[in-house]
Amino acid sequence: MDSIKRSDILQGDICFLLEIEYYGTPYRFSTIPIQIEDIAENQIIPYRGGLSDPDVNLQSQRVGVDLEANTISLELVFEEVDWIREWKRGRTLNDSPCELSMVIVFEGKTSFTIQDRIGIFKGRVLDAIFGDPAAQMGSISFSIENSTNIRDIKLVGTHHIIREEEFSIGIIEQSKGKVVPFVFGDLGIATLETRTGDLTTENQIPTSPAYQAGGTPTLLTQYFLVAYHEVIGGRVRVYDGNGGNMLNPAYQMVDSRGKTLSYVPYYITGVGSPEGTNIEDNGFQLSSPELSFGYYASWGESNGAHPNPFSNGSLKSAVDLSLFVLELSGLDYDIGAWRGLEGVLNRYKFSGYVNDLEVSALDWIQNNIWELLPIEITNGPKGIKPNLDLYMYSQTIEPTHYLYDSGELEIISPLTPLEQEIYNKITVRFGYEGSQGNYRSKVIIDPDASEEIGLTYTDALAEISFSRYGLRELIIEAPFVWDLDTAVRIARDKIRYHALPAYAIEISAAPKYGYLDLGDIVSLTSERIGYDSHKCQIMSKSWSNNRWRFILQLEDNPLVNLRN
Repeated sequence: MDSIKRSDILQGDICFLLEIEYYGTPYRFSTIPIQIEDIAENQIIPYRGGLSDPDVNLQSQRVGVDLEANTISLELVFEEVDWIREWKRGRTLNDSPCELSMVIVFEGKTSFTIQDRIGIFKGRVLDAIFGDPAAQMGSISFSIENSTNIRDIKLVGTHHIIREEEFSIGIIEQSKGKVVPFVFGDLGIATLETRTGDLTTENQIPTSPAYQAGGTPTLLTQYFLVAYHEVIGGRVRVYDGNGGNMLNPAYQMVDSRGKTLSYVPYYITGVGSPEGTNIEDNGFQLSSPELSFGYYASWGESNGAHPNPFSNGSLKSAVDLSLFVLELSGLDYDIGAWRGLEGVLNRYKFSGYVNDLEVSALDWIQNNIWELLPIEITNGPKGIKPNLDLYMYSQTIEPTHYLYDSGELEIISPLTPLEQEIYNKITVRFGYEGSQGNYRSKVIIDPDASEEIGLTYTDALAEISFSRYGLRELIIEAPFVWDLDTAVRIARDKIRYHALPAYAIEISAAPKYGYLDLGDIVSLTSERIGYDSHKCQIMSKSWSNNRWRFILQLEDNPLVNLRN
């Protein structure tokens, strides 16, 4: 049979389905015992029942909740499993993959197939509790999550630490124990504004730390470690912290643990070196007990740092960088949703370095990359996914669903203002120079500017906000942005989001509306209230008393919702 269209779903009751894979064996539970056809495998899949209505309460960051807080708690009985016995064998349900979904049923049966299931949440088991002597054997309670609570993978590992046993030759005291960075993108090329308002480009900027460690046995060559991974390479300039610098190609080597690192050699005399001499040597000095330097690498003349594992060039575009980190994290993510937004998100380019051993990969990308993109990150039916933010993205977004206020779906709250700071002047500082700890450039959206000069821009929405609320300024520091176009996009996105206030309403909907997801853009019409195809975005989704409840965000923005 053909897949059921969401718009064709008729009224009925919900049957929630839960599938858990435990050491290769699938266990299937449901709110009522039910059999569902799998048309791909031409078989009938039985769900045993034993599942109470799950506590579905999913919320977006917009209403003050992050990915870590979206969990679903459950209590189940695995009749075939003695959890104490499993525990003695060193096995628990923790980290088992889970998928919660739903189908619509009529009189205990469904026309949905396995392929038609409406996904609700995907994640892994956390904090399983079992062994209650008063409970039935096989009883267990746990939560399903998809966050760093499950897998806290670091972006920079301990193998980035410089160990003396790896670099016994040529290592200096101040390099011991230092963390060689993870370096990505095309960092080190800055767009600067001159005093006359003209723009110029600088590409010899010390950006990421480098460390003197290693060399040839005769010490005719010294190595400067610039990244503990492969880099695209080309020419990388190293500064000695005292005004001197040298330029040479970046090379790779493999340490005793099988880890690849990248270094730039410095040929002290040129004797016996592959090139015979340094490409450039502008008064470069080596550290000594009497003279100690902090070295920094400049990548503006290189071909790029970390290679992009998904395509050619360096790892810098928003989607590729996100997928790289999500894959590293080991969490569930919706690759189709990410790839579907490449046309929008890959126009945002990021570059920089990380050498913090404590920061988790997911926390880093949430706080430094996703916060600057025009997206809302949610945990969807297939894992972590992006949704274009109706209130931030500067282009028109078409709704995915059309909703009408009726008996099946009705507005149950007044229009309520959300807590949101109003800003109409945005400054984005970018081009972070590691050696000096400052930013080389900035762009400004100024509502009071009469014209666009240099890196100062005007914006119609900022002017509307300025006329209503007076000057409200926000300064954003973007340490992983070097690209001018990206900085301008971020500034305009933030104006779009912060210039005018946002409002929310709550709706109650029949069971069939479970297909609506966090982040969906919907068109809402209500003759009773007076909304006419008003664009909204779903910020919250919960299940209670056999009804779905959704919080929809609206905004007082004439660019999104045209006024009659």
